[in-house]
Amino acid sequence: MAPTRRVTVAVVDDHDVVLSGVRAWIDGDPRPIEIVDTATSIDGLDPHLAADVLVIDPRTAGEPAFELIARLAAAGHRIVVFSQHAGADLARRAELAGARAFVRKESAEGQRRLVEAILAVADDATGDPAGAAPGDTTGDAAGSAPGDAAGDAAGGASAPREASPCRPRFSEQELRTMRLWLGGLTRAAVARKMGISEHTVKQYLARAREKYARAGRDASNRLALYREARRDGLLDD
Repeated sequence: MAPTRRVTVAVVDDHDVVLSGVRAWIDGDPRPIEIVDTATSIDGLDPHLAADVLVIDPRTAGEPAFELIARLAAAGHRIVVFSQHAGADLARRAELAGARAFVRKESAEGQRRLVEAILAVADDATGDPAGAAPGDTTGDAAGSAPGDAAGDAAGGASAPREASPCRPRFSEQELRTMRLWLGGLTRAAVARKMGISEHTVKQYLARAREKYARAGRDASNRLALYREARRDGLLDD
């Protein structure tokens, strides 16, 4: 994704190494994206901040700071939650607070996924939050952080509602893949649990997105896919 204008970013994280790492990622990206402020707490942000996107770890004070995130979102800020914690509950809370994307910190793909999420959110002209789910706005969200074990229970769910022209019909493998991945597992973990290749996991997820797209429903990223699958009763509460 190549923005047509300069995208400015502010980052909040209570670990200096994370702030330095995100700055290095963005400084090294050839696209017009720039960090204009960093802080170790949300309260430490410049009150006159005019950044296009805020990247916030919600646990900078030990407990999730979703009330502060909600205030920033209500004030018109576009927010990407960047967290090492997995789990649908945390992502749903991020959505309810007004976050546009939820990206998990992880070593292998964190850089690409975070930068793409920032650019996608900056380019979003709808003004609507992205819907709750663990993940990204790049079409394949960040996998779970090292040590995260959330999502193992996502394989089972209540029976899906009957398909309609606006409610796609999925194969059992597509359903199981979505439930596991949207429950917080990485694609590699889903592949191991299902006994299939990671490439096949990608194919199942791509098919699910395509089916929603044909039904006129946006499921182009993990957050949006979670929202639509939940609306259709495909996921556990």
